[in-house]
Amino acid sequence: MQPVPAYWLYGEGSASDLPDILHIESITTRSALHNWRIEPHRHRDLMQFFLLESGGGTATIDGVAHRLSPGMALLMPPLVIHDFTFEIGTSGFVVSVAADLMGFSAHPTALLVVPDSAALAELGAAMRAALAEFDRNGLGRDVALAAHGRLIGLWFARAAQAQARAGAAPADIATRLAARFVEMVERDFRRNLALEDYASALAVSVPHLSRVCRAVLGRSALPVIHDRIMLEARRHLAYTSMSVSQIAWALGFSDPAYFTRFFTGRAGMAPSVYRAHPAATRSAISADSPR
Repeated sequence: MQPVPAYWLYGEGSASDLPDILHIESITTRSALHNWRIEPHRHRDLMQFFLLESGGGTATIDGVAHRLSPGMALLMPPLVIHDFTFEIGTSGFVVSVAADLMGFSAHPTALLVVPDSAALAELGAAMRAALAEFDRNGLGRDVALAAHGRLIGLWFARAAQAQARAGAAPADIATRLAARFVEMVERDFRRNLALEDYASALAVSVPHLSRVCRAVLGRSALPVIHDRIMLEARRHLAYTSMSVSQIAWALGFSDPAYFTRFFTGRAGMAPSVYRAHPAATRSAISADSPR
C-alpha cells in the first residue's frame, strides 16, 4: 500500500510554496477542481479550519465518516488523515495556517462543531474579514493575516473548551508519538540533541521512533531534526547579520567547521554562498517553512 500523502495545500505537493502566513479560500475553489472529491491526505505542520455555509457531504477523519451539513465548523489538526466528498455546489471557507502561529497547543483530534446562531455569525464574519484581507495587498498584510488566523484559531479553541467533556476519541498511538516528537524537536532543536536523546525522553527505541515517523510523517526521525535545524540556519543566513560561527553556536554546534559541513551537505552549497544568493535563499526558506 502507498503511504497517505502529506500536503501543505491539497494536491500541491510537499515542496510547494505557501507564501502567505495564512491561506483562505472558498470550499468551491479547490473542491470543484477535483470533482468535489478530496482524497485521503494529511498535513504535517498545518492546521485547517472549515465553515460549511450551504450544501453538505461527508468527511472521513481517521477512518470515521461524519455527515456534513450547513452551519457546521470543523478543525483539522496536523497529522490527522482526512478526506471529503462534497455535494456539488457546496459553499463555505477553508482557512490554512501553520500550527505554531496559534500561540496555543493544537487540538489533538479533529473537532466538529455545530455552533449556535450567534457563534456561527461570529465565525462567518471572522472568515469573511480574513478573506478580504487575503485578497488585497494592503499595508501590514502579513501582520493582519496573522491576527485573523489567531482570532479564528481562538474561536475554535473556545469551541473545543466548551466540548471538552464530550469525550472525543483520542488520536492513534503512532500519531500521538509523532506529534510529541515534532513538538520536542521544535522546542529543543537549538540544543542539537542526538536522536537517542529524543527517543529516550519519549521512552521508545530509536528504530521504533524512526518507523513511526516514516509511517506518519513520510520521513524517518533524523531528517525531521535536521530539516528543522536547516530551516533555522537558512532563516539566520537570509535575515540576520550573524556570522556563520555565531549561527553555528546558536544552533548548538560546538565546531563552526562541522556546522559548515552539515549545512553544505544538505543545501548543496556553503553557508556563505547561500547567503550571497538572496533570491534562491528566499525560495528555499519558503519551501521548507512550516505551513
